[in-house]
Amino acid sequence: MASQAQRTPVGSDVILTLPNNVTIRRYRPTDAPSLSHHGNSKKIWDNLRNRMPHPYAESDATFWIQHSQSPAMQAPSDLYGTIPTQYCISINGEACGSIGLDFGDPADIYARTAEVGYWLGVQHWCKGVMGIAVPAFVEWTWRTFTAVLMRLNAEVSEANVGSRKVLEKAGFVVEGRRRRAFIKNGVVGDSVFLGMLRPGVEAEDGESKDS
Repeated sequence: MASQAQRTPVGSDVILTLPNNVTIRRYRPTDAPSLSHHGNSKKIWDNLRNRMPHPYAESDATFWIQHSQSPAMQAPSDLYGTIPTQYCISINGEACGSIGLDFGDPADIYARTAEVGYWLGVQHWCKGVMGIAVPAFVEWTWRTFTAVLMRLNAEVSEANVGSRKVLEKAGFVVEGRRRRAFIKNGVVGDSVFLGMLRPGVEAEDGESKDS
């Protein structure tokens, strides 16, 4: 899969420059009003875990921006030292969504696994933004955390067909379905679990067995 992303200069807070004036970058304190505006939608909240509050006030966005820059939300990178794992999706300079990685506990068995999560403001749905952003972010993840990660996970509601297609475009494969796995808005739903191995990791496993 050929990336449509452009590399950005070392020291920039932008990690990916994408077509149609889309960038993926670190959060800025000034993002809070826009992030709150785009995130304050029940349509978005319906597809996310409850750790994102609804309504999504500017104070909530400010808390998330500050939290995303804390040491607890950073991971060791092959290229840049220790860096944040949560990023802003910016369109025409405006914070319109989020994308990031939840790493496993480094002291536990899922130390080399991370889960991908994201959301985008409703007014930008159905424009192909995430179909470009998620594959590019996955490529950046493998490039940036090669020595840390062996696989990526993702979970979507079975009803969220669009998000599943975005993940499959990025290289994820469906690995299972869990019936009655979650409850949202008082309604029980089924989850689809997807996964992806870092390119080349299986060959590395073969080398380690032969050595």
